[in-house]
Formats: sequence, C-alpha cells, structure tokens
Amino acid sequence: MPPVVENETQPTSPVNQPPHLLQRKQTEGRQNLLITLSLLLTLLVFWGPPLLNSLERSSVQGVIEQRQLELQSLAQQAFYREVPTNTPDQNTPLLSQQLFGPDPLHDLAHTLQERQQNSTSPDPDLQLRLVLVLLAINQPHEALPLVEHLSSHPAELSGAKLTLHQALLQRVAGSSTAASALDGLGNELLVDALPNHPLYQSLACSALDLDRPFCHDSHGGALWRLVLVSLVGPLALVSGLVLWLVQLGRFLWSWNRPRPSPPQLTAPLTVPALLLFFFGGVVVLGNVSGGLVFLALQPWLHSSSSQGQALSTMLLYGGQALPGLGVLAWQRRREGQSGWQWLHWRLGCRSLPMALQYLLLSLPLVLLTSWGVSQLFPQAGGSNPLLELVLESKDWTALALFALTACLLAPLYEELVFRATILPTVVNAYGAVVGVILSSLLFAAAHLSLVEFFPLLILGLGLGWLRLSSGSLSACVLMHAAWNSYTLVNLALLGL
Repeated sequence: MPPVVENETQPTSPVNQPPHLLQRKQTEGRQNLLITLSLLLTLLVFWGPPLLNSLERSSVQGVIEQRQLELQSLAQQAFYREVPTNTPDQNTPLLSQQLFGPDPLHDLAHTLQERQQNSTSPDPDLQLRLVLVLLAINQPHEALPLVEHLSSHPAELSGAKLTLHQALLQRVAGSSTAASALDGLGNELLVDALPNHPLYQSLACSALDLDRPFCHDSHGGALWRLVLVSLVGPLALVSGLVLWLVQLGRFLWSWNRPRPSPPQLTAPLTVPALLLFFFGGVVVLGNVSGGLVFLALQPWLHSSSSQGQALSTMLLYGGQALPGLGVLAWQRRREGQSGWQWLHWRLGCRSLPMALQYLLLSLPLVLLTSWGVSQLFPQAGGSNPLLELVLESKDWTALALFALTACLLAPLYEELVFRATILPTVVNAYGAVVGVILSSLLFAAAHLSLVEFFPLLILGLGLGWLRLSSGSLSACVLMHAAWNSYTLVNLALLGL
C-alpha cells in the first residue's frame, strides 16, 4: 500500500496572486518607501540641523527687555510731567513704582551695554541710544569713548547724523554751546538722525538743551501702553491660578461620581497615511515649497518696507502650508473619505469661553516653563524671527498683515494639522494620552526652536486637552488665536 502523502499548502507565488493584491502590496511598498525617505529628510535636513542651530540664532529676549525699559522710562517722564514732584521716591504712588521700577534709565543703560557687548559687530544705533541714556543719568565719562568712536567714522554717517554726533561730542566735553551745532538742522532731519523712539528724542532735548516742537510732547500714550503691558499678563496669571484651584475643587468633589464620557473624535487617516501626510507633505514638501517662495521673494525682502516684509511673511507661510493641505486631501481621497464632518468644527456660543478658560489654565504652566528654561540657558537664542519683525514695525498696515498671519492663518492651519488630523488618528490607534502627548511633541518640534520647545509643548498639551474635552476644533483655533494675539499685542505695544 503506497504511503499517504498529506496535501501541503504551498505559498502562492507572486505570479499567481490576484491582481488587486499585487497592486495593494506595490502601493504599500511605495508608501513605506516615501515614509522612510520623508523621515530621513526630516531628521537629517529639515528638523535636525535647524533645531541644533537654533541656539545660535539671535534671541529677541534682549530686544524685548530693552523695549520694556524704554517704555517704562518714557512713561515715567510722562507721569512726572502730569504729577510734578521734587521727591519722587517718597511721594510717587505705589502703582507708579510697580510700573516704572526703581530706576528704569539705569537698568536701560545696563541692558544696552549688555547688548552692545554681545553684538558681533558695532551697531551705531545701539551706541547712540546708550550715549543718550548715559548723558541722562549723568555719566558723561562713560559716554565719551562711544561718542568718539561714532564721530571717528564720518564716511559711515549722513550729514545730519554726523552733525548730531559732533554736538554730542561737545556736550560730553562740557561745552555749553553744544546745541548751537544743530542750528542748521531742521526738525525732520534731526528726528531722522536720532534713534527711532520718542524716548531718545526726549533725552536728546534734555542733554543738548534743545527747544524743538518734539521736545514738548507729553507722551501720555506711553503711560497707558505701559499699564496694559504690565497689568494684563499678571491679571491673566492670577486668573489662571484661580481656575486651577476651581478645577481641583471640582475634581475632588466628583471623585466617586460617574463622569461624562468625552466626545468621540473621527480619525481622518490611517497611521501610515498620517505619517506620509505629516512628514512628507507638511515637513518635506512644505519646506521645499517655502524655500522656493523665499528665493522668489528674496530680492524684494532686502529692499521692501515693513509692509512688504509683512506681506512676504504671509506669502511664505502660505507657501509652506499649501503642500500639506494638498497631501491631506489626496490621502483622504485615496482612502475613500470625503467631506468635512471629521473636523468637528462646532463653532457655538461655548467655543470662546472654553478657549479662554483653557488658555488661562495653560498660561501659568507655560510661563513657569519659560522661566525655567531662561534660568537653565540664560544666553540661549533661537527666538521666532517674526517676533522681532513685529517689534521693529511701527506701520499699522504691516501690523495688520502680521496679525492676519499670526492670529488667523497660523491657528487655522496648525490646528488642522495637529489637533484635527494627528491627534484623532493617534488617539484612535493608541489612546488619548499617547495622542495628546505625541501631537504636542510634534507641534513643539515643528517650530524649530529648542529654547521655545518646552513652553510650546505645554501649550500643545493644553490645546490637546481642550480638543479631547470639548470635541470642538473651533475652540482650539480660538485658543491658539488668543495666545498669538496676546503675544502680538504685547510686542506691538512695546514697539510703538
């Protein structure tokens, strides 16, 4: 009797596989290859080097501190013009002491000296500011070498600035007729020769005994700007701490009570499609497209006004955002999905209150993290270049364009990417905790600044928490827009 041979299942060779399975495997192979290439380009080109080099970029913190002290000094002058007194330390109200500080001009001189020492090349505008402040605090011997250095390079100075520096040199030398050297300069030429800030116009009037129309400006608006800059932040911080106590009380009160289940989020993509969308579309194609837009705008950027720079910033952001949106639409169409219901926009009467509540809850932690980073890395740079552009801009049209980019376009695009696409997809695959943390890590890393990484991580956690709690994308957009608006308004008030 011949032996019984069992039928063994032979693996189907690729040749014998159905066409649709072969096509699916080929598609998955190409997709995996694109994901791998995108990850490598992200780590080695678009994220890795910029993150490491971000510490070497200039920090805007020194400029912000300088502008804060300039505003304090100008507001102090405006206050004493309204309330003249011979003994300010005894008669100045407590609020004015808190606003102005003990001696903002001395602090400003120290800050300007630090910025001058840290500067890689001499900055004539910074040196002129320092000279005027040193003369105002009666330190002409400290100002003398700076004035001599400024006056020793006449080829680098226009006629009006050279005349101003010669008058300052006479003033430092003790001449009582220094102002007469400026008799030939009209008011507009003299204002153009001075630093572009009303404080230094006022200091020049005092140092050179000038009697020009701009010397009689009361600068009352500086006082109101300082009140807004100095009080809004602390009030928001206190409100956030109170909200934390309220949340703690609610948590303890409902410890053993059933809690409502959080809203269900719709995952718009599969995990492989998400990886290709983010690293291939948002990072790789977005940076390539942004680079091409930058090259096209580069000749204009160097010669354009603040309005042109603001418009260029908006175009650059749009150039970076469009490829990611295109890849997202393509991936969803490949997976047979359509419509916009997955966004869960839900703009209603509760969206804004919830956005403000979660912003105030996040604010203390963001500020604490920022303070900790500044203590650990006091000399680190890497600030967002947009911050300095806003600080330097005094044009209302330019500020409106900056606001359009920072307070509308950026929140819409970034929340669409991180809280509408990444977070629900990861939550659906790995759970809520992993989804919130991973989307926040990517959100912080995408801003390409190691110094700002941890504060942005905390902000991202707050936005993710809001998305899970409310189920509403509109609340996240409003919270993000409110945060950017708070930052932008503070910078604009300091820069005006």
